[in-house]
Amino acid sequence: MPAQYADLYHAEGLLYRGGFAEIWRASGPDGKVVAIKRLRLDKLRDRAAVRSIYHEARMATGLDHPNVVRALNFLPGPPFPTLVMEYFPSRNLKVRILDRRGDRLLTSRCSDILQQMAQALLYVHERGIIHMDIKPENFLLSDDGWVKVTDFALSATAARSWRRFLPGPRHIAGTLPYIAPETLRRRHPDFRTDIYSFGATVFELLTRRPPFITSDRDELPSMHLHQPPPWPWTYNKNLTREVNDFVLAMLEKDPGRRPQTMLDVATRLKRIRIFEKAPAEEAPAEEAPR
Repeated sequence: MPAQYADLYHAEGLLYRGGFAEIWRASGPDGKVVAIKRLRLDKLRDRAAVRSIYHEARMATGLDHPNVVRALNFLPGPPFPTLVMEYFPSRNLKVRILDRRGDRLLTSRCSDILQQMAQALLYVHERGIIHMDIKPENFLLSDDGWVKVTDFALSATAARSWRRFLPGPRHIAGTLPYIAPETLRRRHPDFRTDIYSFGATVFELLTRRPPFITSDRDELPSMHLHQPPPWPWTYNKNLTREVNDFVLAMLEKDPGRRPQTMLDVATRLKRIRIFEKAPAEEAPAEEAPR
């Protein structure tokens, strides 16, 4: 860490390195362990990257829910903008899904994990925020089964009804394997946009693969726009019919055909049965192509 931050936060290890930022485990002036997200040194002159971390700080500050990573402080710099967050020892869902040994937490605690994920997103929506980048990497899962959503760099505030008649966004925000069709069409997002991405994330959690896979990433937008997703039980025979129907409902191309709110999603998840056989008896899901 640069000397300017030595009196505030002492970096103890790199946790994650992304396209424009790094996340470090650090200790604060009171000795408390925190996570700090800072711009990479090679991105300090990148105006889009600088705007992104400022935006994330604005959107995340004030969020206070047990299933949301809390933003504790924002240091604008110099030498670089830094977002201070609670430290949550965990691995993200993507890492756990890709564990070739199989992560039994994803089956033994599956229903509870899904409910926590839904509650996190429900809370965010109740605050008027659309996350815009729901995917397995942005859900953290601790070894004792606690879930937190993170990364509000692409988030947006829900548009008032009259703004929907204005021209749509100039840029497409999101991650291609999980992106909603209306986002690709540059239409104004709403909470149902997150519900589509949540459906794609649940699909991967249950089957170890996203709904659409292709060796040519340029084909992914067309698949989201036009190709029906496969049945989840194509890749995991132990899934119930009701969870199959529910996941496909969230992945409807037309937002009007999806569950309309995360409250609808959370309520249904409380009642739904995920597996035909109890997790302790089930065989691992089929290996997904990569």
